[in-house]
Amino acid sequence: MSAEKLCRRRLALRNGHASFRCMNLSCNACIALSWAVLCGCSNTSSENVTTQGIHADIDVIAAGSGATVVTAELEVGTDGFGRTSLELTGGDSLTVLANGMQKTMTEDSSVIGRFSYSASFDFDDADTIFTVAFNRDNGVNAPNSNVALPAGFTVASPSSNDVFSSTDDIPILWMPSGNSIVPSIHVTLSCTLTNGLPISDVETVSLSSDSGVVSLPVAAVIPQGNLDATRLCEGNVDLSRWRRGNLDPNYGEGGEITAEHYEDAQFFVDLSL
Repeated sequence: MSAEKLCRRRLALRNGHASFRCMNLSCNACIALSWAVLCGCSNTSSENVTTQGIHADIDVIAAGSGATVVTAELEVGTDGFGRTSLELTGGDSLTVLANGMQKTMTEDSSVIGRFSYSASFDFDDADTIFTVAFNRDNGVNAPNSNVALPAGFTVASPSSNDVFSSTDDIPILWMPSGNSIVPSIHVTLSCTLTNGLPISDVETVSLSSDSGVVSLPVAAVIPQGNLDATRLCEGNVDLSRWRRGNLDPNYGEGGEITAEHYEDAQFFVDLSL
């Protein structure tokens, strides 16, 4: 999973659905300062583009709260953040069907400088099929992008009460385990330099199976620099099960539809211990 994709997924949960930590500094800066200015993004109307010329990024995300958020961005142009974002116009719309319930996706105003559309559902059951349709008054529809939501889980460790030393291991435990989808785990640690500036590091934890338990040495994720040992470092474990689905082939520029069950857990590191 690319850092760009991870950032876009987490952005879907930023407004009250789950905590969010971006895994890539440039993406973090784009979100904070405006994608449109910093990342060279541009926008146009969807009615100006044929379905054959559209790239679609569709994400289905659950964060353990019992709800699921579906987001979609339609784009045209080059790869990455340089793509031109499409505003739905001219009778174009996006709809989502899940558990017999259909919703029209609406513009997400929290996304700066781009057009992103979302819909929320009050369920997050494992293997629920979400089908996203791009409907057009004029032009070719793309009615059948679908994906099944992976099973959820609970992160039992670490917890927000945990304070580790630089010589400790961080125990990461989740349940239930034994799923066919091997989780992705990222550990972030944010500390403070002696000059007062923040600094962070991110490490990926490798797994060969959904074992339910793994550990990472604190030393592996401590940022390099002159750190202020009088201030606690804040840590975050980001754990997800995710899978790709089937994107409607009428999107001529491709893309992907993915589904993810995601949880995170916080902890602290005391460098003076």
